[in-house]
Amino acid sequence: MKIKTKVLVIGGGPAGATAASVLARNGIDTVLIEKNLFFRKPCGGGIPSLAFEEFYIPRDQIQREVDAVTLVSPGDMRVKVELEPNKLFIVDRGRFDAFLREKAVNSGANLIEGRFISSEQSEKLHTSRILTKDEEIEVRSEYIIAADGVNSRVRLSQGIKLHPAIFTISEKISGMTAETCEFWFSSLHAPGFYSWVFPSTEGISIGTGSREPQKMKHFHETFKQRRRLHNRATKMSIYRVPAWRGDLYRQGNIIFAGDSAGQVMPLSYEGIYFAMKSGELSAEAVLRGDAGLYEKIWKDKFYTLFLTAAKISSHFLKNDRRSEKFVSLLQRPELQKAGKALWLMKDFRIHGLNLINLLGDA
Repeated sequence: MKIKTKVLVIGGGPAGATAASVLARNGIDTVLIEKNLFFRKPCGGGIPSLAFEEFYIPRDQIQREVDAVTLVSPGDMRVKVELEPNKLFIVDRGRFDAFLREKAVNSGANLIEGRFISSEQSEKLHTSRILTKDEEIEVRSEYIIAADGVNSRVRLSQGIKLHPAIFTISEKISGMTAETCEFWFSSLHAPGFYSWVFPSTEGISIGTGSREPQKMKHFHETFKQRRRLHNRATKMSIYRVPAWRGDLYRQGNIIFAGDSAGQVMPLSYEGIYFAMKSGELSAEAVLRGDAGLYEKIWKDKFYTLFLTAAKISSHFLKNDRRSEKFVSLLQRPELQKAGKALWLMKDFRIHGLNLINLLGDA
C-alpha cells in the first residue's frame, strides 16, 4: 500500500503524539506511526502541573499528586522541599501515551501501528518504508518528525549515531507507599546521577541511574539496602536515557523531537514535558513552512535552561563531597524558590540567574 501525506510522524509517545495533534488540528495531513500501541515505557511518570495547564490534559490522567520532594545526601542529610503552589503529577505511562495518541486521532491524524524500516529522499519528498503486522507500507511525505526515542531508527537510517546515554534500572513494589518523591545521592549506588523512590499507581517506583551498565544491578541492590527495601526483586527494567548535548535538531526536512534529539533535562532527567514541548515546537516549524525554525524556537525557550542544569549537574554530582554540599545548600529558602521555578515553572529569566549566582557564591 502507498500513502502520501504532508507529515509523517515516527513514534507515538508524548513527542510524536503531541506533534501529530497540533498538525492535524491545524488541518495538516498527518500520519502517526507507533510500533507498539501497548508499550509502557519504564518511567517514574512525573509531570509538573504546568504541563496539564499548557496542554489541556484532563485531571483523570493523574494517578497521584505530589506536593513535596525529599533529597537525601550521601551522608543521610534530608531536606524536604514543599512544591506548593505547584505540584508534581504522577501518570501511568501506558495510559497517558494512549490518551495522547487518541487525542491526535480525534484531531484528524491517521494512526498506524507499524515499525519504521528506512527512508529515502528524492527531490522534496521522503519515501519511508513502514512494516505492519500485515504488510509493508510506503509513505511519501514532505516532512518527517522523528520522535522514535533514544534508540531512534530514523537517526540510524540517516547515518547519525545514537546519543550517549545514562542507564537506568527500575522496578515497581506493591504494598508500600511514599508521601514524597525521593532523590537519593551517593556514588555507592548512583555515581553522577541519583536513585529515586516515587509514588506509583500501585505502590512505589524505585530505581537508580549510572553510566556503567555492567554495574546496574549491583547499584540497584545497594540502593535498596540503603533505603531498607527488603522485598524480593520483582521484574526490573533497564532503559537508556539520552544525555543532552543540544547538537541535533533536524537534517533537512527531518525534524528530531524528544528522546531522539536527546531533549531530556540534565540534573532532573525529566523528559515527558520537554518531549511534549518538542512535539509542539516541531509542529509549529512545519506550520510555518520552515523546518529550520525548530532549532531557533527551541533554543529561545530552553537552551539556557538546559545548559544551566547541565552545569549544576556536572559540578554538584561529580563526587559525594559536592553532592553533600548541594543538598545542604537546598536547605536555604531562596535556593528552594529558585530551584522550583527552574524545575516546575521552566522560568529561567529571573530565578534561573538567581540560582546560578547563589550556587556560584557557595
